[in-house]
Amino acid sequence: MVDYNELRKKFPMRKQPGGAGKSPLHRKSSKAAVKAIAREYELKKAELRASGAPVLRRGPVFYGVLVLILLVVGGLVLSAAHNGIGLGKRRIELKPLQARKSMDALVIALGRYKFHVGEYPSASEGLNVLAVKALNKKGWDGPYVNHIVRDPWGNDYVYDTRPDGGHPILYSKGPDGRAGTTDDVMPDQGMFEEPFRDTSWTKGWAPYRLRGIVVAPDAETKRRVQEEMKQYD
Repeated sequence: MVDYNELRKKFPMRKQPGGAGKSPLHRKSSKAAVKAIAREYELKKAELRASGAPVLRRGPVFYGVLVLILLVVGGLVLSAAHNGIGLGKRRIELKPLQARKSMDALVIALGRYKFHVGEYPSASEGLNVLAVKALNKKGWDGPYVNHIVRDPWGNDYVYDTRPDGGHPILYSKGPDGRAGTTDDVMPDQGMFEEPFRDTSWTKGWAPYRLRGIVVAPDAETKRRVQEEMKQYD
């Protein structure tokens, strides 16, 4: 057992200015405690290394590497958004989708043009006739589009009529800019008939094939309706 009285005699406390000082024994005990903690830390760190557990040090190098990884991932995401969206092994290209969307709007406009006029624009008139502000043609009620745009690759859409009077030819020449190749983009042919299937957009405007046909209970009513319909011709 330690005799503290004997220790005090051997190591008297030294007075410190402004208050009581600490004995050399107390200072040695503090240093020993600090050293013991340091040894314990080194032992734990050595155990972690020996077990293969990673030791994470968040210094300047750590944050520099983290920023670099975020920049690389962000660049890959932006590149994918610009060129297309990857879904597993499939890849959906955005530009063909944009071309189909634009052509669908043109197809509906062509259908509405035919609904009013009775025929599609001629090859010489082309698509630009859909955007004119005024046209001296019977039944015309345009413009049907605000303006004609080019396809996403900067080329004009190909437009032509068919000899048999069927749906006109409309397509994009695709990425290679050459007509008749495998990357040409075609519209939905069924959209040409959409203005005839749903005529709610006309707000009561009679289609060309029904104009002049009046069903009335008597001759006087028929004559009056015919007079009223002349304002739409």
